[in-house]
Formats: sequence, C-alpha cells, structure tokens
Amino acid sequence: MRRKLLLSLLVFQLVFCSLLIATAEAVTPTSLEMVARVTGVKPAGETMPNPNQTDVNYQITGTDLGIVWDKGGGQYFVLFGDTNGFGPNDWRSNTLAISSDTNLADGLSFDTMIQDTPGHAKEILPSKKINFDEQTVIPTAGITVGNRHYIHYMSVNHWGDAGLWYTNYSGIAYSDNNGATWTKHATARWYNNTTTWDNKFQMAAMVKDNGFVYMYTTPNGRFGDVYLARVPENSLLDINAYRYWDGNGWSTSQSSAYAIANGVAGELSVAYNSHFKRYMMTYLNEHRQAIVMRDAPTPVGPWSGEKILVPGNFTGLGQYNAFMHPLSNNSATLYFIMSTWYPDYNTHLMKATLSADMFGDNIVTEPGFETQTQTPVMAPWHVVGEGGIDRNLGQARTGEDNGYVRNGSGWNAIKQRVVVQPFTNYTLKGWVRTSGNNNDGYFGARVPNDGIVLGEVPFDSYANYTELTVPFNSGANNFVELYTGMWANGDTWVQVDDVSLVRETNLVGHAGFESQPASAVSSPWYLNGNGGIDRNAGFAHTGLNNAFARYGTGWNAVKQEVFVERNTNYTLSAWIRTSANNNDGYFGARLLNGGTILNETPFASLPGYTKHTVQFNSGNAHSVEIYAGMWANGGDTWIQVDDFSLTKN
Repeated sequence: MRRKLLLSLLVFQLVFCSLLIATAEAVTPTSLEMVARVTGVKPAGETMPNPNQTDVNYQITGTDLGIVWDKGGGQYFVLFGDTNGFGPNDWRSNTLAISSDTNLADGLSFDTMIQDTPGHAKEILPSKKINFDEQTVIPTAGITVGNRHYIHYMSVNHWGDAGLWYTNYSGIAYSDNNGATWTKHATARWYNNTTTWDNKFQMAAMVKDNGFVYMYTTPNGRFGDVYLARVPENSLLDINAYRYWDGNGWSTSQSSAYAIANGVAGELSVAYNSHFKRYMMTYLNEHRQAIVMRDAPTPVGPWSGEKILVPGNFTGLGQYNAFMHPLSNNSATLYFIMSTWYPDYNTHLMKATLSADMFGDNIVTEPGFETQTQTPVMAPWHVVGEGGIDRNLGQARTGEDNGYVRNGSGWNAIKQRVVVQPFTNYTLKGWVRTSGNNNDGYFGARVPNDGIVLGEVPFDSYANYTELTVPFNSGANNFVELYTGMWANGDTWVQVDDVSLVRETNLVGHAGFESQPASAVSSPWYLNGNGGIDRNAGFAHTGLNNAFARYGTGWNAVKQEVFVERNTNYTLSAWIRTSANNNDGYFGARLLNGGTILNETPFASLPGYTKHTVQFNSGNAHSVEIYAGMWANGGDTWIQVDDFSLTKN
C-alpha cells in the first residue's frame, strides 16, 4: 500500500511475566528471524535468499502485503497490494502469485504469477486510480471454497495521514478459472459512511471452519477495533447471509456488531493452529509501534492480551502486517510474510517460534508491564494525572517492570481498555503497594470515559505488594476500563503489577435469562417452535426471569449456540420443570443445524424445578447447540428452564 508509516525507534523486549495467572495454555512468540526476501530487487550486500527475483521475472520492484491462503491442489495463492514496476506508468493496484513451495526454511518460491503479458504481473482487480474517487483497490483477505476462489478487497477513496485511509466500500471478488480473471460481485459489499468513515467491515481476515467462513474485520485505517461476521461457506456472495457477532450471539444487523478484540489494529491475519488448539490473530498496533499477536480457544474468543511478534524497531525497516502461511497451522514454527516501508517497499518471509504459556484466560495486555520500552511509552496502558513504568528498578513484584502513579494532588491512575462479553461475570486481580501516606486508593473496572463503576475495592497503605480482587458483571457493556489509582494527599505513590482479568467459567450467555430485554426470546437464545421469556412472573428458579417453550404440537425448544474448545469434555446443566402432561422432553447438546447429538437426557413430567446434567465431548466442533425442549402431544404442553451452566471439565 502506498502510505506513510510513522514508527519511532523503540526497543521492545520479548520478555513475559513469569506469574501463572490462568490455567489455559496460550502461546508466546520468540526467536524472530528474517528468512528471505519475497519480492523486490536484492540490494547490494544483502545475503538473504531472493528466490523470486520479481524485478526480473515479473517487473515488480516494490509491493506489500503478501496474503497467503491454501488454494487447493497442493498450491497457495500469495496476494499483494499496490505494486510498482519500472517507471511511473507501471503502478498496479494488486498482483497475485501461485506457490507450491512447502519448504519455507530457505524462503518462499513462486511457481508463477498471474500475468497480462509474458514477464509482467497482472493487475487482477482494476481501480480508477482517481484520488478522492477511487485511488486504488487493495486486497485484504483471500479464501477458497471448492473450486471457487474469493478475495475480500477495499476500494480506497484517498490516503490520509500516517495509518489513515478512507474507503468507499469493501467487497468480495471471485474467480472460477484458477485466478486468471476475477469478478467484483455487485452486491457482496459493505458500503462505508463517507461522512464518518466508520463502517466496521472494511478490512478483513478470513478463516474457513466447520461449514462457515469467519470474517474478522476492522474499519478503514489502522486505529479501529476488531469485529466478526460469519457466513455459510457456500453463501459468500450473498450479503444477506452474513451474521454479525453482537457480543453473545449472531445478528442480521451490521450495526449490532460488537468488538471481539480492542485495537488499534491494522492488516489482520487470523488462522487456527491445530498444534496448540488455539486461534491466532496478528496485526499492526500503531500505538505500540509493533506487530502483535493474540490467541483464543474459540473463534469468538476470549482473545488473550497482545504479545509482541515483531518489535517496533526491528532492523529499522518500518514494518507492518504479518500474514501467516497455512503451512504454520499445525506447528510451533510460525512463518509469515511481513511488509517493509524502508529502505525499500517490499515483502519478506519471517519466522518465529511459538511456545506455550499460561496467559490464555487473561485478556489484559501487558499484565506485568514487561515489554514496555521506556517510561513515557505506555500503550496499551494510559495514565491520568502523573505516572509511568518503573523499568528494571527493582520495584516489580515479578519480572523487571511495574506500573506506577505518583503525584502530590488530584486523581492519578494507570488504566487499560479491554473487550468483555456483555452480561458476563469477570474477576479482576492485581498486586498493589503504596507509599505510607496513601489513604484513598481504588482498584477496579468501570465503563470507559468516566462511566459507571462496575466493581472496585478501596485500598490505603500497603508496605508490601498485596493482591486485590474485584468481581463484577459487565452489564450491557462491550468495553470496560481497568484502573489502579489514588487521590494524592502530598507526595503519594502507588505501584501495580501482574494484573489479570478472567471471565467466569460458565460459557452460557444470559444463563439465567435476567438480561433478556423482552418477553420474546433474543440473542443469544433462540427457539424451535413456540416459546418466550417469563419476565417477573414468579416462575423463575432464581432471580426474576426464566425461559419457556409451550405449544400443542411438534418440537418446541429453547436453544443457544455456545463456543467451545475442540476435543474437550464439558458438563452442561440446567433447572427444568414442566406441565403434568409432558412425557417426551430432552435436554442436551448437539452439533449445529440438526447435527449429531453429543449427549442428552430425557425427562417427563417435572412438577418442581429439577436439575438436569449431561456430559459430552465437543469432538472436532468449535461450537455446539445446547437445548431444552419437548415434543408436545396430548394438547397444551410446556416446559420452563432456568440457570443454565456449561463448564469445561
């Protein structure tokens, strides 16, 4: 892409806090190295391999991106952005290579590139090349379903300041002839608002999984959060078939989409790594001036805090993006293509080693402050008042670094914004110590921008690090702000280290139906047949609300899709009562769309609430459908259900 990249010369240490604050394995990248040049002219003195010599073979002297996906038949597509040749009239908005190279240790070799004339790489998606109209068309993702290939692209209206650009829309193009020609579909598009430029679905990464394509997206530019949509894999061109993650379930409305990970994020890549059984996400965080990685047990999260994949000053190249090669998807060795802005605008094959860690459940980035570069550079942590990072001063609880605030007056706090699942219980923990005169400190979580406090604990003077714990419910919020702060009274200081935020073990959203807003069932719950929500009707097992299914004939059930880890044992429970004539009820878990029953238990007439429990293994599925239902026969039949729980064994 033709744009400026503003990167300071920062040194990021690839060191992680030794505190084990979660039980789920996650991954940490280490041992970063540059393997080979992928595109461009090999400069004098460069010793890396340059297997493709794109200047000689395809008239490409400069390009970026390098989005890689499996095209089938033992081959991979490698898709590039704005491409320069020899002379000002040889600018192509995008180009496409084909590779069957499976040995990446010595570089990534092309079989060929799609060409318009022999020896000249073709622009596969045309653009007007008119500034403030359509300056260029940039690909952002690719995927293959059957024999049809798809590209997600963005139509760029114009470039802005560093890390900013403005898009007309994003869309899907397809090819049925092995990538030789591509068609931009006329209606598979997400149009931007050309006043606010804030549509959430302008740049994408795609993952094909269990009959769906999951599309992770950001707004145009590099400063947005990450959102998620999905579509049946054979309906990629049907814009009405897409569903948007609303924090607990799927909605038909784009405007209902909630972030699954907080940015700032640019140039996403997402893949499932079967070696670690984790979903991997990489992107450029321009605030941190580094390429970062997150991981998660399911496609929807919870996503770990960011971990630095490529430090901001890595050889001074002004790097951005890390498009993962599919050959890494069953390995502890991660190969990815990285773009550089200087000394030349091109792409390189990179390698890192992934190691298991224990941070998977912790959604805080920089929980131990260990990859902070220097005290004034704190993202994703931010300070109100006065504060910063104690770097290698012997003040940390673990590792080398900790955060602090210090001032003589006023409110002073160190804080971080994180994504949470709405209406879900969380536990926040951290270790704090203070000056002897502190008497008005607070540790907690609130709605961002000085919103309501969701949970906090006060603290006064702690001569030694002391662990603080704050349970809270996220309410209707998709973001919360974590903070450690104090009202200073004379020279007062607070140090904080090893912060963690972990969601409850129950995976069921709206488990007690207390957050259902109306008598009609809404996300994340849905129905077969007839049913609804009893709101404050005196029928609940606990609280005020419960769900019900009721009808005279057929199958009637209350259901929810819940995301799980693959090949993992789970325990599902709920409380059920029924009408006297019920004799054919079932409670259990199955695969989606009427798929295989993983386990269920039958139930007949239950005059009082009775707890039912089933255990099952998720198999190869990343989501299951839990249900409580009955076959109505013999007239008006009903069941009432409450207090669902699904936990990993």
